Amino acid sequence: MIQQIYTHLNSKGLSPYFPGQHKGECTSPFVIIREGTQIPSINTNRTGQRVMDFIIFVPVNSYIAVKPYAEDVRTALKDLKYLRKTGTETTIITDDEKKAYTTSIEYVIQKKLEG
Repeated sequence: MIQQIYTHLNSKGLSPYFPGQHKGECTSPFVIIREGTQIPSINTNRTGQRVMDFIIFVPVNSYIAVKPYAEDVRTALKDLKYLRKTGTETTIITDDEKKAYTTSIEYVIQKKLEG
């Protein structure tokens, strides 16, 4: 599913990357797609949820661009019915290494557990 998410965000022109792929400073907005913890459902080990973090980066000279870009990402992710927004979003902070403002939005995917 992570590849489908990447393809969808890319088709919307949102510059997605996987962790470790983006090199150098942030010169234009982009989003990192990161798989997080897998959580089993209560009373079963067959189904559960996979946490997905979408980490947004916007150049440090453009604080006011963070919210509109984050909204573009949220809007694009609404098309993917298997994603559910958790409501967890981090505050906007600076990333000195990337010279960017960053924030993240958390979603979960309901899924059959592997193994």
